[in-house]
Amino acid sequence: MDILNTFVRMLDGYPFQLLLCAIVFSSSFQKRKLFWPRVVVYAMPMLIIYDFGQQEFPNGIVENYLLDRCFLLLPVVYIFVGLLICYHCTPTQALFCAASAQPAQNIVFNLYWIGKMHLGFEEGSLDALPVSIGIMLVVCTIMYYAFARKLRADSSRFAQGRVALSAVIIMILVVFFDYRVPGTPMEESVYIAYVIADLLALVMQFGLFYESSLENKNAILEQLLHAEQKNQQMAAENVELINRKCHDLKHQIAGLRQMEAGLQRDEYIGQIEKAVMFYESSAKTGNKTLDTILMAKQPFCQEHHITLSCVSDGERLDCIDPMDLYTLFGNAIDNAIECVSQESETSKRIISMRIGPRGNFLSIHIENYVGHEVKLSNGLPVTTKADHGYHGFGMLSIQRTVEKYDGTMRIRADDHLFKLDILLPIPSKSAC
Repeated sequence: MDILNTFVRMLDGYPFQLLLCAIVFSSSFQKRKLFWPRVVVYAMPMLIIYDFGQQEFPNGIVENYLLDRCFLLLPVVYIFVGLLICYHCTPTQALFCAASAQPAQNIVFNLYWIGKMHLGFEEGSLDALPVSIGIMLVVCTIMYYAFARKLRADSSRFAQGRVALSAVIIMILVVFFDYRVPGTPMEESVYIAYVIADLLALVMQFGLFYESSLENKNAILEQLLHAEQKNQQMAAENVELINRKCHDLKHQIAGLRQMEAGLQRDEYIGQIEKAVMFYESSAKTGNKTLDTILMAKQPFCQEHHITLSCVSDGERLDCIDPMDLYTLFGNAIDNAIECVSQESETSKRIISMRIGPRGNFLSIHIENYVGHEVKLSNGLPVTTKADHGYHGFGMLSIQRTVEKYDGTMRIRADDHLFKLDILLPIPSKSAC
């Protein structure tokens, strides 16, 4: 019976509630191997020690209020270390989630005491456990859908130190200003006020997080767009130079063919002519910008045995700004090339594009073979690269461009095919 009472008290206690809230806020992080055994083994000492302290010192370890409040920060620090042990995350990410768990747990605590006032159960009893678990599940569900679900694990989102600092400040304020006097006429009103204050604290905390995330994301996007503009200019110059060389070489080859015939000479000339024809005819889509993009990618594809095909009604793209076309197609093709380049079989190194009208919309479909599982988050693929902070923005640039033209974008990954579908409204020719 003593073991059961101890178990009930641990499930009903502050550290377990804090741990559960921290797991909710960390749900987007990549879990380490043996995640749940790690959680259980690491959490049990904290739960046992805290319950022992509560039983031995029911009125607090020290009489000083401030020092007694400081002890409530120890489980937060313990959980902060535990997040680093159980998840692949940075210290800043772990600190933010551990600190976010504090006001969420405080909401659980205050709602619990409101329930205690009305239902009359004894704290830490078996009768109180269903109420405690129920409140925790409801609060954690709300925390997940209101905050944690939007909390992606990209390190760039935690790049600003002020985000973690604000979380720590809010956590400390919650701990030190959560003062109550049971049995007073305003007791229930105080609990309700604390719940509202904790919710506002979380809104402020995550509002600053999203603001810092947006600033950092826009800065990186601007850098990418600037780099893309330079690459576009360079690619256009290279294509123009290739076209001139192709034109000159065709005349030179024609002259060589008038010379005395020879097997070796003919073979040599045939190789040159084949290469020239590749550059001259590889991209004829009807849109100059798209031709430039494809021509710039074709040499790499040829060298690495990648088949890049495009069936396009290119004139439909004339209403789109050339820089936006480069952002859209340049990033999409680069992502596809990087993906199929990992395949050892040349038969799987295939990228296909189809561009044409679909009703009142312009349909852009790009697909390629993918040998690994593709995970999506908020409709976008999660990068498999170790440095999440500086990758994944190519697809974000595409999404931003599509939204600029009031279009829609959909990504699918099934049967080892990665499919990108974009629908853009077709404006009238006079609007172009």
